[in-house]
Amino acid sequence: MKQLNAMTDEELAMEYMSGNDYAFDKLLERYKEKVFKYIFSMTKEKSTAEDIFQDVFVRIIVGLREGKYTSKGFFSYWVSTITRNILIDHFRKDRILAADLNNNNDITKMYLPQLTDVSAETTIVNTQVKDSAVKLMNHLPELQREVVYMKYFEDKSFKEIASLTNVSINTSLGRMRYAILNMRRMAKKYNSL
Repeated sequence: MKQLNAMTDEELAMEYMSGNDYAFDKLLERYKEKVFKYIFSMTKEKSTAEDIFQDVFVRIIVGLREGKYTSKGFFSYWVSTITRNILIDHFRKDRILAADLNNNNDITKMYLPQLTDVSAETTIVNTQVKDSAVKLMNHLPELQREVVYMKYFEDKSFKEIASLTNVSINTSLGRMRYAILNMRRMAKKYNSL
């Protein structure tokens, strides 16, 4: 059996689902800093970020135990989706609370109290753009989706992508080109509705 350090995230997830609790410890070690930094960048409050971070990893544990994760090479995407959904729930709850507290109908205060902060507004717009890209990406053929995910969500070079997918750099570039063309086509179709 492979040592835990040598296992991919997907292998560790499957190992944990098979009952090896140490595999989850290794996953937590790999993801805790990245996930916490992202949550903190969105909330700007350490205690809130810590609470949300705990929720994320509880949901990951429950999801793995209930078999909701299937190994398709996208464990980091699954973690990102869980994190994003919990953050959305958090901000929705804040929005409802803000709406109850503010009798005036200032939509910026009702949506997010931090919206007046330029960097928070930019973060929200970037998140919305990324969410739209993910929706389009999910409709791509698997090989194209894989390249887009590795390039834009894992920040890998085309050389790394080629190595990880066992294809040439030109093949990786070609898949990206077709993925972008397909996403543009889908975006036009979506906007025309």
